[in-house]
Amino acid sequence: MSNDKPTFYYVNAHAGSGKTYSAHKYISSAGGFFTIATQTNDLSKQQHNDLTDLGIKARVISLENSKAKTCTEQYVRHCKDLRESTVLINQKVALQDLEPARNQHLIVDEFPSPVEKFTLNEGISTTRSFIGNLIKAVPCEFPGFLEVIDTDDTAELAESGKSQAHSLKEHVVQVSERVHSRHYRVFVAEKNYINFGSGLPDEEGVSLDQDESKKRLVLYAWLQPSILKNYRSVTFMGANFPDQKLFHYWKDKVNWVEHPEIKGERYDDFSHKAPLIDFRHMNEGDLVSWSHLSNNIGYENFKESVADVIAREFPDEKYLVTLSAKDDWYWKSPNGKVISPNPVGLNGFQDHHIAVHLAPLRPSNMDFAIWQAVAGVSPAELMVAQACEMQYQFFTRTASRDGKHHSECDKRLNFITIDLAVADYLREVFGVEKPSELLVVPALNGVSVR
Repeated sequence: MSNDKPTFYYVNAHAGSGKTYSAHKYISSAGGFFTIATQTNDLSKQQHNDLTDLGIKARVISLENSKAKTCTEQYVRHCKDLRESTVLINQKVALQDLEPARNQHLIVDEFPSPVEKFTLNEGISTTRSFIGNLIKAVPCEFPGFLEVIDTDDTAELAESGKSQAHSLKEHVVQVSERVHSRHYRVFVAEKNYINFGSGLPDEEGVSLDQDESKKRLVLYAWLQPSILKNYRSVTFMGANFPDQKLFHYWKDKVNWVEHPEIKGERYDDFSHKAPLIDFRHMNEGDLVSWSHLSNNIGYENFKESVADVIAREFPDEKYLVTLSAKDDWYWKSPNGKVISPNPVGLNGFQDHHIAVHLAPLRPSNMDFAIWQAVAGVSPAELMVAQACEMQYQFFTRTASRDGKHHSECDKRLNFITIDLAVADYLREVFGVEKPSELLVVPALNGVSVR
C-alpha cells in the first residue's frame, strides 16, 4: 500500500441489500485475519451473532467485562497474538495508526465522516485567552482559512493529556491530539480566529451558538488516509458512496477500487418498493435550520403540531420518528417510536411503514464555506452528504429495506421530512416518480424560514 496514494476497496450497496452478509461469506472463504469496524457496540454484537451462525469464530472488543483500560489496548493485544477469530471493534479504534494491525484486513461497515468539528464556546475572557494562546494558526493554501500548527504546548497535551492529571476539558486534549498527529490537518476560519483572539464582546443579537460569535472558536480536523497505512487491506462498505463526505474528501487522495467479491446480494435498487412509497414535506422554501425552529417557532411547539397532524392523517398507525439531537426526545403520541438521529444499523423496525424525520440537519454557513474551500464541495453537495444521507439511513430502517417478506405486502410507505428539497433528492435515490405532497403543519404557517 503506497504511503502517497493508497488503494482502498469500496462496496456501494443499498441498506438492507445484504452487503454485510456478503462480507461475512467473504471472510469465511478468504482466510486470514479480519477486523470489522462498526459504529456502535450493539452493531458489533449483532454481527458477532451473525458470524457465529455462519460458523465463523468471532470476538467483540469493548470495555464490558474487561480489565483493559482501553479498547485500543485490547485490540493491539489481539493483533500481536495473531488470534484467528474475526474481531469486531468500534470505528474510532480502527481509525488509528496501529502498527500491530499490519496483518489485519480491515472492513469498515458504513462510511465515517473524515472531518471532526470541534466547537469551543468560551464565554469567560480568561479561558478565551488560554485557548487563544494554545491554538496557533498560520496561512495555508485555502483562502479564508488558516491551518492550526503543532507547538510545544499542543504536543505536550497530546502526549500526556490522558496519562497525567489536569483540569482541562476533554475536547481541548482531543484538539491537541489532532493538531499533533501527522494524519490530520486542522483548519479554522481566518475571521473566526482573529475575532476569537480579539477579546471583544459579541455584537447585539449575536448568540454564542452562531458563527458570528467572537466567543466561539470552531476547528475542523480533516483525517488523512495515511492513518490506515498499516492494515494489510482496507474496505469501506455503505450506500450512496459517490455522495459521501469520505469520498468527496478522499477521492483524489485514494485509489478507489470496487471490491471484487463483496456486494449487495438481494437488490440493486428500490424498484421493488418505489411504487409503494409516498413522500411528504412540510416546507417548500429555504432549508429549515435548528436556530429557526428553536428561536422563531419553538421546537416543542413544532413537535406537538406535527404530532397532532400525524394523528389526524394516520390514525392508530404506529410510526418511527427522529428528533433533533439537541432535544429531550419526548414525543407525546404513544404511536410514535423515537429513534436516534444517527440510526445506522438499527434493524428491528422493518414492520413500520411510516417514518417522520424532524431533525433539522442544515450545515452552518461556516460548514458550507470550509467544505467548499478545502474539498471543493458545493453547498448542494454538502446538503446531500450531510442532511440527505442521514435521512436516507433513517427511512431505510422501515419496511423499505426488507426484501422478500415485506415485498409481498402492498401496504404503502409514507416518508415524511421537513424540506421539499430533501424529499426530492430522496425520491431520486428510492426511484419514486410520484411528487412529494405538502403536509400542512400549523406551527410552520405564516412564519418565514431563515
